[in-house]
Formats: sequence, structure tokens, C-alpha cells
Amino acid sequence: MKKRMVLLMIAGLTMTAGFAQKPMQIIAAYGGPASGTAYIYPKEYQSYIIDYIAQYPNGSLKSYNEGYLAYPNVNDSSHLLIQTQVVTPVNVKYSLYTYKKTFSQDGKRNYYQGAVEAGTVNPITTQAQIDADLDKIYELPIVTETTSGYRELAWDGYTDPQFTGGQKYAVRDAVYIAAYNADTGELIDTNVASTYQNYALGTYPGIEYRIDQQKDDNGKVVKETLSGTIIVAYPDIWPIKKITALIITEDCGYGALTYDVINQGADAIVADINRRLPGDVLAHIALTNPVVDKENPDIKVFDWKDIQTEDGKDFVPDLIKYPNGYILAIIIDMDEMTFTGIKNGGIGGGGYIIPPVPKSYTGINSVNADKSEIKIYPDGSGNFVVDSPNGVSATKYRIFDINGRELETGNVVGGKIKTAAHLNNGNVYIIQVDTDNSTVTRKVVIR
Repeated sequence: MKKRMVLLMIAGLTMTAGFAQKPMQIIAAYGGPASGTAYIYPKEYQSYIIDYIAQYPNGSLKSYNEGYLAYPNVNDSSHLLIQTQVVTPVNVKYSLYTYKKTFSQDGKRNYYQGAVEAGTVNPITTQAQIDADLDKIYELPIVTETTSGYRELAWDGYTDPQFTGGQKYAVRDAVYIAAYNADTGELIDTNVASTYQNYALGTYPGIEYRIDQQKDDNGKVVKETLSGTIIVAYPDIWPIKKITALIITEDCGYGALTYDVINQGADAIVADINRRLPGDVLAHIALTNPVVDKENPDIKVFDWKDIQTEDGKDFVPDLIKYPNGYILAIIIDMDEMTFTGIKNGGIGGGGYIIPPVPKSYTGINSVNADKSEIKIYPDGSGNFVVDSPNGVSATKYRIFDINGRELETGNVVGGKIKTAAHLNNGNVYIIQVDTDNSTVTRKVVIR
């Protein structure tokens, strides 16, 4: 079954001082493919999903009981959807911009976070700020705004060569939009037009686990390994160089990726994330030789046989530490360079919880008891308590923000972390503690 869906996501509201003197205001804007395609899973995988969803009595996952696959229609006409509030009719020329590489963007620029988190604490609202902080990439035809509502304009997602050094580039970045009075040239208003990133896949639940058995000559099972079937959907016309699946514990390691690392591809991305957040990516594999679904050629089914961890061991999920399973991520590598200096493609893919592995998998156990028992929690005074089981000594610590940037390092003294870093209530931080024989990583929410 194939469904067409319209992508009408709206960016956050940005109010502008002095609005009463302006003929109109940009309330919100979105840029990206005008539509997407969605499928349900092939029928042979649906019973597995239904059994999984039955574990949730509140029915919160019921809408996914046939599986869910989706991708944006990149080759359809892309668009800009602009919500306006008009006071007096005005002829408007909309112009598109991206942040200059020299602009801080609250410390996010030149990191992946800056490309996917479009806004800034202090919005750009004046022509002087535009000239200093933004690069112009496109100019749309003049339109007459007469009434409040939504204005939809066609844009192919590429720069106009006249503004980008005579060369046409794809755009994979945060996009800023400015409205000008076409008669006077005066700047009317600005807003963030969200993040423009074409190649993103959705898959839920993402993988079907199975147990593969190895037997001796007498038919006795001598070893069990975990394998998986990964299902994604994308059209063959996408210029994919490589597609990679990751099993991860958290999806907070992408933000601190530099463009240079991303441009090296999935293997470099995995290495960089695990350097900053050791153990976050448990396993990854390049997906090759898919089986194409007979009814829907866009649906590809990949086999991940005998899943191995990053250190070459059999993947043995820790269902005590992660009772709901892990997260499946998809990285799409391409060769096309964008205006920002990051190659086109996608990171993230699913971001959905993978169902737990079969309970009969005999290899499942609590790996490293000290890792499963050690606790780290805030003490309410800006510091942290490291609660270790008997015989386990915590020594050094490191604190990272949710994007993997190291904020502080030091020694654990008397079972406590006394931090000098400024940590905000409600924020999530990653804390790593070295013990006598291991490194423990915990996600902590400051309350």
C-alpha cells in the first residue's frame, strides 16, 4: 500500500518589534520537498510488528502495527511555505540565505548541529546583520501579498549561480528568508525557513531480529548469534554512494560532527561519535545487495547476518540496561557537494526504538555487573553522586553536553563529582566515569 503525504511542517514563531509599522510580517516558514511517499511494511513482517506492539497496553504504538516507511519526494518540485500576516497590500521579493561560515550561530556553525538546528538565540533582523552574517543563495519572483495566510513558492533546492560564484550548488543547511518591498527595496521582515535536508529516511520499527544457530556434525547447537533484517524505502534514482545501518544507544552524538568528518563517510562518523561518546555506536554495517520487494520496488530489504560489535565481538544486547532495545540509525553518503561545504546525504534515518531481541537468545546476560549497577545522579547542589557497588572504585570523570562536546574533566572524590561547569536545570548531560576496570557512561537530567 502506497500513500502520498504532504510535508507541511512549520518553523517556530518569531515576533518582530515594531510590527505595526510594517506592511506584513513573516510568522513562520518551511523549506523542503513539497511531498513525501509512505509505505507499510511487506506483509511477511507485519505479524512480528503486531506481536511487538502488543507489549504496550495503552495502544500508543497501534498506528504502527503494519510498519512504517517513508522518504521525501526529492525530485518533485520543492517549495517554500510562508505564513504571513498582512496589514496593507505590498509587492514582495523573497530572498534566501544561509549562515556564513564565519558566523557563530551560537557556537553551532561548521558542526552538524548548525546545519539541522536553524534558529539562533538572537534572530537576524536588520540588513546590516544580513550583510555581515548571511550568504545570499536565491531570489524568488515578486509576488503581491494582499491577505494574511500561507504563501507557497516553488524552489528547486539549489542556489542561483549569480549569487554563489557562478556555480549551482545543492543546499543542505539551515535556510534564512528575508522579505523585501519590491518597489522600494526596503527590508520588511526576516525569519528562519527551517532546515533544508532532502535525503532523510523513516523506518519503524526498523529491524527484525532473528537467532542464527551454528550446529556441529551431530546437529547439536554449539553457538547462537544475533542477526537482523533491515527494511528501508527509497527510490533508485537517488544518487546514493553508500548506505549504512547503525545500532546505537542514544541519538545525541550527531551534533558535534564536523563537516570534514561527515564528508569522509559513515565509517569516519562512527569513529568520531565513539571517540567522543565511547560505546554509543555499538555496531554498524554497510548495507549491500538488497532484496527488492515484489510489490513496491522502492522497498529494500537488507540482511545483517551475525551482528558484530565495533570491537569484533558477537553483539549480545544488554536487556537489563536497555530493556526496550536500541536505536536504528541510517547514514546516506553521496558525492554531491553542497554550498555549505558538506556533502549531500542524510544522518539519522530512523531514530526509533528497535524491538527487544528474542528472549530465547541464550547469550543474553548482564554484561559487566559494575556497569549495570553503578548510578550517577545530581545531588541538587550542582554536583553529582557516583553510587558504586561494593568493591568498585570510581576515579576520573568527564562531562559532555548532549551534542558530545566535552565540558569538564576531573577526579571523583569521595564518591562525588564536584563540577565547576555551568549546568542548567532541565538540560541533559552525558557523564563518563572511569572505574578500576571499565568506563561507565550515563545520561543525566539536571532537575
